[in-house]
Amino acid sequence: MVERHDIETRDAAREAIRAFILGRNPGLSPDSITAQTSLVTSDALDSIGVLDLMMELGERFGFEIEEDAFALAHFESIDALAAYVATKRAQA
Repeated sequence: MVERHDIETRDAAREAIRAFILGRNPGLSPDSITAQTSLVTSDALDSIGVLDLMMELGERFGFEIEEDAFALAHFESIDALAAYVATKRAQA
């Protein structure tokens, strides 16, 4: 069963990821970044951007960035990364 705080964390993470991407890409339309936007194929972030995003998420949501954080599956969509953040926060 999904806990309420997990849903809140997931929603907050989704918004933080979206804001980070839009901050890095001021020319992007906010409507073009959705929960299903791939962080792998969309060119929304380069490799340094991914690293910076993960550091920011770890700091904001209170979890350590470990090697598994960079698994490709976590970057398939904003939703997938938000779910990873919620899982890591619950474990912290």
